[in-house]
Amino acid sequence: MKISTDALSDKINAALRLRVGFGKTYSFEALEEVTGIKARTLRSYEEGATPTAAGLLSLCAALGPGFTSDVFSLIGQTAASASAGEPQHMPTLCASTGFASMLAEALNDGHIDHREKAAMQPAARELRALLEPIAEPTPAVRRAS
Repeated sequence: MKISTDALSDKINAALRLRVGFGKTYSFEALEEVTGIKARTLRSYEEGATPTAAGLLSLCAALGPGFTSDVFSLIGQTAASASAGEPQHMPTLCASTGFASMLAEALNDGHIDHREKAAMQPAARELRALLEPIAEPTPAVRRAS
């Protein structure tokens, strides 16, 4: 199966537009911090440029299996986290910085109105779900004597 660069760019573009940008789960700046890819380069991916293989893998690691599945649907594949219930540190960092940015923007006028609250709720729920495995205590491993 031959995959065209245009088809891949279109999938990446669509997957990024769902997740990244103003009012979305992640900001370009938060994604830059996590992936090391400059925000303007990330914006160019949203506009049709194709990332390198390393760039695409960085995006997949940061944005998680949902993003990866959206991109890989081009070849009939899906993605899953390596271990269900295990902490996902990169997506958590990206979601937390994105939420902090969204919160700061909402608090620009000194309070959060009902529309801003409603807009933040999906991101807050996602962040809560990502933080839960990190907050849970891990069972102590006993050594054999």
